[in-house]
Amino acid sequence: MRSKHVEHSLGTPGKSWPKATPWVRSVALTTLLTVAVATLCWAPDRLQGIRRLQTTVDDKSERCKPPRKPPNFGTIFSLDPVQINFCGEIPMTELVGTNTQVSSISFLALTATAEVVTLVEKGGPIYQLNVLSDGDRARWDITRPAVRTFGGNSCLDFTQFCEVASVTPLLTGFVVVDRHRLQEFNVSWGESESSEVALNTMGKMNMEAPILQDAQLFFPTYLAVYKSVNNTHISDELEISPLFPHAANRYFFVADTGHHRVMFINASSHSSLQYIESYGVMGEARSDTTGFNFPMGLAVMVPTDESFYGLVMAAVFVADRRNNRLVKLLLGYRRDPSQPQNKGEKPTLMWGGEYYRDIAGAQYNQSLYDPVGVSIYRHWIFVSEAEGNAITVLTTNYMQHDELLYITELYPAPGVQLTGSFSTTEQGYLWFAYINRPSTHGLASIYLPEPLVRSPPASWIEEFRAQCTNATVYNLFIMANSTIYDEHVLQVLNAARINWRFPYLPGYLSKDAFNLTLMFDLMLWNETVLEGNMFYCLPPPPETTPPMLSANEGGWNTPGGGGVTLLGASQRMCSLHVVLGVVLLSLMEMAML
Repeated sequence: MRSKHVEHSLGTPGKSWPKATPWVRSVALTTLLTVAVATLCWAPDRLQGIRRLQTTVDDKSERCKPPRKPPNFGTIFSLDPVQINFCGEIPMTELVGTNTQVSSISFLALTATAEVVTLVEKGGPIYQLNVLSDGDRARWDITRPAVRTFGGNSCLDFTQFCEVASVTPLLTGFVVVDRHRLQEFNVSWGESESSEVALNTMGKMNMEAPILQDAQLFFPTYLAVYKSVNNTHISDELEISPLFPHAANRYFFVADTGHHRVMFINASSHSSLQYIESYGVMGEARSDTTGFNFPMGLAVMVPTDESFYGLVMAAVFVADRRNNRLVKLLLGYRRDPSQPQNKGEKPTLMWGGEYYRDIAGAQYNQSLYDPVGVSIYRHWIFVSEAEGNAITVLTTNYMQHDELLYITELYPAPGVQLTGSFSTTEQGYLWFAYINRPSTHGLASIYLPEPLVRSPPASWIEEFRAQCTNATVYNLFIMANSTIYDEHVLQVLNAARINWRFPYLPGYLSKDAFNLTLMFDLMLWNETVLEGNMFYCLPPPPETTPPMLSANEGGWNTPGGGGVTLLGASQRMCSLHVVLGVVLLSLMEMAML
């Protein structure tokens, strides 16, 4: 009836409008929305204009930079695989004028705002590309064309390069690895007119050099550099101490791929390179802890987990290509160089672990298939796979340092092939070479997923500080055994990065300071190790007797024994009889009707 009233009122002239009800207002609003949609449908040219405006808006200015209000992330141990979504996408035709293959790329931050990318054209020269420092494309795009080129390609002219494999940029210049040779050059990155000056050379270009013995190179591919942050610190968080007497030196690590080894070179002098040793047997491919099979990409992590527990300055990660694994080597000492009897101890490379998953096994999706490149960003290890067409992200196990853990992988969109050469940046970006099938070569960049950029590393000492303190364990068990005391106290002091070795250095705290003979000094433990956050473990709650063990002589555990149970049963039976009686009376009454 209400709908008829509305129709009559709206359709009869001279009648006054009825008082609007909620239902009327709802119908009117629906009518207005219908008219609005119909108007858009009758104006297709206007609608198409709106659609064009929406599709041309690019979200790179937002997704390719850190968010204004970044979310907080806790420690992460796993992420779903992430598809690579290009920020910068630069075809080689825009950079060098021809569609040529990229042999390798590297990144260097000169200052907080000045960044460069070095690119090697296959069979061509080396290019310097400047990264944009401001605007919507800052950090993920470059200026065009290339700022300048270095050298040319000729395997007959020693003043040129012969099939450059990689370039490693340094603040003072760059190091070139080409056929059977490596060279260090000095250059001023900010002066595009300046030329490079050769400083050091090792090997003979395009020829064997038996006279060099163990120092000769055979098809080397990649190089990584160890260098302390200054003369007093290995890194911002690790001081140079008597444990690391050579930590202020500069070292090169070279993947001597044709010889199946990694070379360890002293590059502290800017006038010569000194061969120290190799990890791996020269000319012999191996798949165990003694060598490699076609090693390629290298990266140095400074410091590493072991640096705070012993005689290790850094870790060197090696892409062992034909073994489909990532190998972790430790740069450190076999004996304590701070002890007088070990004076003169030299740093060396030692086995530190590996990451391997059978590409045909149950964990094939976490395997490395033809790994060729390695890069370090924060506490993450990025490994690029040529055949796997992905970049796998790993991290070290903070509890067991020789174990590497799978976190996630970055994979390209269909039709895109990663070549394996890539580099991460301190600002959370990743530059890489790619092929847009079938044969378009280019350079691209992405901003890494926020969890990788923001999440803190797992920390054993922070987990330890969050646990309650059991005074009984410390006073009765730890104090009763000197071996257990030393193991526990030294483990915690190392994890807390407290100097317990050298009384003449700042912040010294003796490992025996907590030993009060009859008890453990938990007050000092709280002030130093636990940083004032200690809380004691609560005693366990008193035990209660289970019901099955608390019965009376008659076997019942309820007040009144079996009588209560029987009484309850009788009452339930009585109630059932009453209900059945009521039902029967109702049925009889219905039958009489």
